[in-house]
Parts: sequence; structure tokens; C-alpha cells
Amino acid sequence: MKRTDRTREGWYERFLRWAGGEEPDGPEGPEDPERQEFQEYLEYIDAHGYLEFGAYRLMRWKERKEKGLIPDTAPAPHHEAAKPAQPELPKRRPGRLRQQVKLYRFLSVAVTAVLAGIFLAVALALPTFGDRSAPAVNEVARRYLEQGPEETGAVNAVTGMILDYRAFDTFGESAVLFAAAASTILLLNNPRRRVRTFRGPDELTNLLGRRLLPVILLFGVYIVLNGHLSPGGGFSGGAVLGGGLILASLVLGEERMEQLLPSRRTTRVTAVCLLAYGVMKGYSFFTGGNHVGWDVPKGTPGELFSGGLILPLNICVGVIVACTMYTFYTLFLEGEEE
Repeated sequence: MKRTDRTREGWYERFLRWAGGEEPDGPEGPEDPERQEFQEYLEYIDAHGYLEFGAYRLMRWKERKEKGLIPDTAPAPHHEAAKPAQPELPKRRPGRLRQQVKLYRFLSVAVTAVLAGIFLAVALALPTFGDRSAPAVNEVARRYLEQGPEETGAVNAVTGMILDYRAFDTFGESAVLFAAAASTILLLNNPRRRVRTFRGPDELTNLLGRRLLPVILLFGVYIVLNGHLSPGGGFSGGAVLGGGLILASLVLGEERMEQLLPSRRTTRVTAVCLLAYGVMKGYSFFTGGNHVGWDVPKGTPGELFSGGLILPLNICVGVIVACTMYTFYTLFLEGEEE
């Protein structure tokens, strides 16, 4: 650095030159007060330990001020590496911006008050809890029971309600199961952190399970397929099938089941069933609540192939529930790496 540019040097550059013994004479030689202060600072940290130079200067300034060597009006020293002072912002906003903020606050309160008033008025207009004249207590229940077989084609009123009248609620519940399984896979299925150790089939479980496993799986399929004709359906049948898959893992061994139903395959099957469910019931958005002009044939109530789309919807729900249960079992069964 040229000599003419040393006026822009900071403390650090000066320290390097002074500590290196440069320029013993001249304007920054031994008579330089700043260099003398730096030498005193070096002697201080050599005797007392390290202390930041800015703190050292402030300490010396306070000592000289207490002795009366510095007038009270003198400013306190500051470190040159300190950040430059930020310009003070005006305490008050400009008039136009202040008016816009006030208008925004007023409109926010007004819109919130209007919505709250509407919701409160609707809540007050609803029938009280347990009121016999409420439509949900008489008209809705009567329609489910009296016109359910005709409108849904399902003999089981519960299945007709959850897979036809309230099919979108069931779709949301199935989506929650899929989201829960996917989240668990993202959290636990990390090959970098975990080592999968497979356990072989248990002898006692293998002896009993080989005879019970076909019956359990067949019973689960029956509950799913016969849910629109008798008590059962996708959720209950899927739970039985999920238990059967877990038992199959104990009977056949985890390694064999990992080959038959890996996590990727169960995830894909669940996603396909969920999408198929949404497509089969999505036509209701275009045809209205009663499916005017596009009504799926209901068939003859009481027969296996009846109920319109209820049978394939039951199958989709059953597969989703079974795969979700088995996915949870496999993920929590894997051991952590030691």
C-alpha cells in the first residue's frame, strides 16, 4: 500500500505494520501516540490476558476521565471496525401511507365482523341439539332408511350412506390414511440411518398361522366384497386384510414378504386406489347430487353386482386400509442402526 493511502487504513492494517516493526521513524514512528497506545495495549494483554482493543481503549478512557484528565464533554472512543450508524427513520409514517394503514385496519375489522355476524346468524338459525323437528333427526335418517336401497342400490344402509350420500367424507378419510403412511415413510424409511435386519418365521406362529392365514385373508375379502349387502365394507374388511398381511409376515418371514410387498409397491397401490376412488366419485361434480342423466346402473338390490360404484369403492377403501396397516407395521418393525 502506498504511503499516501495510509490515511484510509484501519486499526488492523496499522497493527500489522507496527507489530512488524515497520517505519521506526517518521510520522508513524515511535513518537506516534497511536503506536504508543498500541504498544501499551500489547504490554497489558501480555500481563493480564487477552482483551479486545476497543474494550481496552474504553477502559483507559474511563480511567483518565475519572482522574480528570479528560473533559466531560469529550466523546467516548469507539472501535473503527464498528458498523456505521444507521440513519434514523422518521417516527411517523408519511400521511398517505398512514391513511392506507388505517384503512386496511378498518377494512380488516369490518370484514371479520361481517363474517362473524353471518356465522353467528346461521348458527342461531340451526335447530337446537336433540330437537325432534331437526331434519338431521327425522328427514335425513328416514331418507337413508326408506329410499337408500332405491337411490344407492345397497341393502346395507350404512354402506350406502358412507359410500354414496357421504362418499366425499370417506374419500377424505382415505386420503388421511394415505398421508399418514406417506409421512411415516418419509420420516422412518431412510437407508442412510437404518440397517434393515430380517427375522425369519417364528416356529410356533408358523405352525398355527399357516392354517389360519388363508381363512383370515378370505374372510377379509368377503367383508370387503359383501359390504353393500351385509355389515362390513372397505374399512372393516381392510382392517382384517391388514391383520392378515401382518400375520403373513410372521409366517412367511420378513424377507419373503419384503420381496412380495415392498414399501414402494404398497405405496403405489395405495395411490392408485385413492386416485381411482376420486375418479369414480368425481363425476358427481358434473352431474349434480342426483347424477341427472348420468346415473350409474344400480343393479338388483341384494345381488353381489349391485349398488353401482359402491362395490369398486369398497375394494379401493379396503386396499388402502390394508396397505396402510401393513406399511406401519413394516416401518416400525425395522431396527435402528447401532
